[in-house]
Amino acid sequence: MGIHIPDCELGQMIQNIDVNDDGYVDFDEFGALYKMIFMDDDEDEDEDMLEAFNVFDQNGDGFITVDELKSVLGSLGLKQGGNVEDCRKMINNVDVDGDGRIDFMEFKRMMMRGVAFANFT
Repeated sequence: MGIHIPDCELGQMIQNIDVNDDGYVDFDEFGALYKMIFMDDDEDEDEDMLEAFNVFDQNGDGFITVDELKSVLGSLGLKQGGNVEDCRKMINNVDVDGDGRIDFMEFKRMMMRGVAFANFT
């Protein structure tokens, strides 16, 4: 994917953005992490978006599924990653075509609006 962040560095980044010190990264904090990793001025924004999308699209089929979202959020230590129903709601919140998955254009639209998967309640 073109980006490698050592575990110790990622852990430090997460600690730095866990502003409420609850041991989890909430979605506002996740947005800050995304910006730290992907929003370099030197890189093309579409490439950054695609790279972020590919982190979630674990099987490379061009879609983010509930299971993939759950897996990534869980690996980042996000508490929402432990609940399939929460992940389903997050997907539905940004799933424009109603197919139960997020394609790149839906992901890009979501990121450009700054919605992230957060507003699902």
